[in-house]
Amino acid sequence: MEKRCRKLLRIPDAVEYLSGTVTASTIRGWIWRKQIETVRLGGVICIPVEALDRLIERGRIPATRQ
Repeated sequence: MEKRCRKLLRIPDAVEYLSGTVTASTIRGWIWRKQIETVRLGGVICIPVEALDRLIERGRIPATRQ
C-alpha cells in the first residue's frame, strides 16, 4: 500500500508560497466561497500545497510565438 503525504499550509504560509501575489484576505475569501480546498485541524484552517499548485496551473497562460 502506497503512503500519501500531504503538505498543509496555514494561511500566512500559503501567502508566502504564492510569493505574496495575493493577500491573506483574498485566500480567506476563496475559503469562505469554497473556491479552494481546505483541511480543518481543530480550530486551524490549512490548505494543501496541491490545491495551491492547481490554482497556479489554472491561471497559467501559455506563451505564444511572435
